[in-house]
Amino acid sequence: MTAIKPSDSQLRDQIDSDGYNATLNVVNSKYAEMDKYIGNLESDVESIKDFEKDVLSDQARGYDVGTSLDTLSFQKDSLQIDLDFFVHMKNVYIKKLYGDLYKYCDNIIESALAIEEIPSTTNREAVKSRKFRNMTPYPPQMIPNPKATDAEGNAVEGEPAEIEDPFAKYDMNEIFALINCTTSNLRELAEDIGSFDVKINRAKERETRGFSVGNLIMNLEGQKQKLTLEFTSYIERLSKFLEQNKNFSNRCLNRIKIISSEITTAEEQVDKNEDGDVDGGDGGDAE
Repeated sequence: MTAIKPSDSQLRDQIDSDGYNATLNVVNSKYAEMDKYIGNLESDVESIKDFEKDVLSDQARGYDVGTSLDTLSFQKDSLQIDLDFFVHMKNVYIKKLYGDLYKYCDNIIESALAIEEIPSTTNREAVKSRKFRNMTPYPPQMIPNPKATDAEGNAVEGEPAEIEDPFAKYDMNEIFALINCTTSNLRELAEDIGSFDVKINRAKERETRGFSVGNLIMNLEGQKQKLTLEFTSYIERLSKFLEQNKNFSNRCLNRIKIISSEITTAEEQVDKNEDGDVDGGDGGDAE
């Protein structure tokens, strides 16, 4: 079904679709750049492993390598811990960003469904599903846990019978689709709120003609005011939510930049040495 037609666009004008997408573009760029540094960390770990092999080979030929293998192993393990942390943190954060936005969109849809007519040929859940545009549900659907039973079919202690679907996809593409779904539902809610003026004016007209409308006008005005306040709150919270996530993504990127700069590649070292030669060269007197 379609939302009720509005009587004005005052509420719709508050929806900053371009601004929301611009903020998400910044978030997306930060996490795309983070992938580059995650790749650097992966390369660093592999570089240490390769150097460990060289040192082991030297040790086998009789060279005194001292405690270098221990320190290299410690450095490798430390970087691997950092790498695992940042990969996990990024995935958890994107999942949380999607989850928070999904719940936010759900609240908007519920506000609209509270006053929209549900056609007799469908039901509330079907209308809600349409409004969500087939977005991936959050939290993920529960599926049977393959580790819940052993090879003999006996229950494994400590393993739940069901787990969240590990293949549920949450990425920045899904988040962009969800923000567009959210703004679409904000527009529909604005239209629904706009319909109150028509109903209020009709009730007032009937009242002047002698209809006993009771508290109909007061109730409709109160309901419109409540929904308008909710709408304004949705707009303010959405902008603040996206801005907070933009700032957080920048802090995450800065953290991984520091860690990933611990080891330089051979190419980076050559560039660094060349820069040093230029900066440190003797300058001749001007003729």
